Amino acid sequence: MISTAAPARYGYLADLLADPLIEEIIVIGGERTFVVRNGVKELVNIVVDAATVRRIADQLLAGTGRRVDTASPIVSAQLPDGSRVHITGPPVTHASRMNIQIRKFVVTAADLSDLVDRDALSPGAADMLRCAVRDDATILVAGAPGAGKTTLVNCLLREVPPDRRVVTCEEVFEIDVDLPDMTQMQTRDTSLDGGAEITLRDLVREALRQRPDRIVVGEVRGPEALDMLMALNAGCSGLATIHANSARDALEKLVSYGVLAGDNISIPFLRRTVAAVVDIVVYVRRTPQGRHVHEVLAVPEQLDADVFTVSTLYERVGGNLRWMGTAPESAESWRS
Repeated sequence: MISTAAPARYGYLADLLADPLIEEIIVIGGERTFVVRNGVKELVNIVVDAATVRRIADQLLAGTGRRVDTASPIVSAQLPDGSRVHITGPPVTHASRMNIQIRKFVVTAADLSDLVDRDALSPGAADMLRCAVRDDATILVAGAPGAGKTTLVNCLLREVPPDRRVVTCEEVFEIDVDLPDMTQMQTRDTSLDGGAEITLRDLVREALRQRPDRIVVGEVRGPEALDMLMALNAGCSGLATIHANSARDALEKLVSYGVLAGDNISIPFLRRTVAAVVDIVVYVRRTPQGRHVHEVLAVPEQLDADVFTVSTLYERVGGNLRWMGTAPESAESWRS
C-alpha cells in the first residue's frame, strides 16, 4: 500500500535539527549534507533531489515573512527555536543546487566559569574579564565564523551588574541572557508585506536614544562600525563581535569598516576613536581540540597615530592560555 501521508516538516533535516549535539547543518544542493558536532564537520550519508531541498527551504522560511526566489536568491531568517538559517538559490547558485545552512541555537557554556572548566579560558583570564565587564570596559570579541564568539559574549553579559541598562543590536537574535534591564533589537529586510528595511546602522543609532549603559552589537561587518564607535564615544560601554584573523587584525578591520560609512571619514580619525573606546580585544579560535580563547589584548594610550599600540595580556602557548603581561597577573590587569 502506498502511503499518502504528507512528508515530515523539514524532511530529513528534522532529525538533525532535533539532535542536541549538532551545532550546524550544511546542505549543498541535496547532493551532500554535512553536520558539525563539537566543532568537527562530518558527512551525512543522505542524498535527496532538488525538489526536496526546495520544499524544505520553503518550510524553513514559512512564517518568517521571507522567501527565496530569483528576485531574492539570498535569504537569512530565524527558526522558532532560535536557530539561524541562511539559504542561497539560483541565479546565485547553479540552477538545480539550492544551498541551506543552519546554525543551531546551542548553549555550549553557561558562564565564564564554564569556559574555564572546558579549558577554553584560564582562571586568571576569566577573573580579569569578569572585572572588566563589571567596570564597564568595552570589549571586542574577534574570531572566525563558528569560533565561539557569541558564546563568549553571552558569558560576558552574565557578568553585567544588574543596575546596568543593556541594549543589543543583532541581525538575528542570538544573545540569550536574562538581564533585569535589557532591550533586544534585530534588523529586518524589506518584507513581503512591504515593510521597510531596518539596518544594523538604524539599530545602533536607535540604541543610543534608549539611555544605554552598554551597547551590544552582535556582529560588526560594515559601516555600522562608525555608528557604534560614535555611540561608545558618547560615554557608554560596548561589547561586539567581528570576524578577524587575530586580535590586532580586529582593530584594523574596525577601522576599515568605519571607512565604509562615507567619503568624509578619515582613517586617522577612526584610528584615534577606536583606540579611545576599545579597552580589550579577545581573539577566539576553533581547532580540532575545541574552541578556545587564543589571545587577549589591552588597548592602552596610543604612542603612534599610524600603528595600534597594544599590550598582550594572555596568549595560548603549548595548549595553555598564559599570562604575558609585564605586571603581576590580577583581575585589574586590563587597566595596565
